Amino acid sequence: MTIQSPRQPRAGRTRGSLEGWTCAVFGHEMDNRTLASEGSQPRCSQCREPFLFEDGRVTHTRHVLGCLLRHHTYVRTGVRHAHHEYTCLRCGHPLLFEAARDPYAKQAVFAKKVRYLCNLFGHAVQPIGERQGLTEYACGCGHSFLRAARALRRITHPLVCAVSGHRVVFVEAREAYREHRCLDCGHTFGVAPLPGWSEASSPARRWRTGAGPGDASTCEPARVRAA
Repeated sequence: MTIQSPRQPRAGRTRGSLEGWTCAVFGHEMDNRTLASEGSQPRCSQCREPFLFEDGRVTHTRHVLGCLLRHHTYVRTGVRHAHHEYTCLRCGHPLLFEAARDPYAKQAVFAKKVRYLCNLFGHAVQPIGERQGLTEYACGCGHSFLRAARALRRITHPLVCAVSGHRVVFVEAREAYREHRCLDCGHTFGVAPLPGWSEASSPARRWRTGAGPGDASTCEPARVRAA
């Protein structure tokens, strides 16, 4: 199993095209593999419209079915509140694992399936900290959320998110990514690497630049897990 190379953005598409109508109905497609080269203003890889703004505007994003149905591919992107943070190289899906119990702590790049039982019946969560006026929660499966409500013990995905994707807004600039969160469920996403991020040893950086042996484009994830 290898990590697929990114599909190149389609040039010359407009809102009047089939891709534009698809995005209007199902949401824009976010792909960190192509957003990394978009510059300061990301564009949808399908319709080429600007999106993922940082001025409070809402962006409707679709589910990335390759990640949802097959697996996410994660790299370490930070440490906070005694938890290791990981981000999917493709869709930006986050993972948070308690550092002392992190099953992936020694892996540079790994593949992990979605835990479908959590998606169907809800995530059993624990609060791990507060930031930007919101409480951050993490499930044992690694899924994290930013919610205004405090002392939650279970978080479910609303039907609107399950069916039509997420309505996301900008939260903050992190060390490795710009973070956005869904207004409906609190799901966060790591969007495109920040300009100037130069952690040379990072698998994500090697993957983006194709810097020789060991980059994630040729890396074999050690295993695929559902939990």
